Amino acid sequence: MYEVIVHRRAVRYIQTLPANEKERIKNSLAQLALNPLSFPSLKSMSGQWSGYHRIRLGDKRIIFWLDQQNKTVYVDHVGSRGDVYK
Repeated sequence: MYEVIVHRRAVRYIQTLPANEKERIKNSLAQLALNPLSFPSLKSMSGQWSGYHRIRLGDKRIIFWLDQQNKTVYVDHVGSRGDVYK
């Protein structure tokens, strides 16, 4: 089981979402704790985001990096597709 650490900017964004979207993201974060590399929409990122992974949830993205040695997932960004890559 992995520990999931969510950056406060991501937490603030999640708090602004409607209840159904908030629940969907929270369920995805809980699944990250079980097996972070098991998502069908998981992609490894490249370029300036090298070392990060992203999960696609409709028009929302969860961007995280994984510390397998310490079994920790660091969620740096959660947001809409147009805003998260800036």
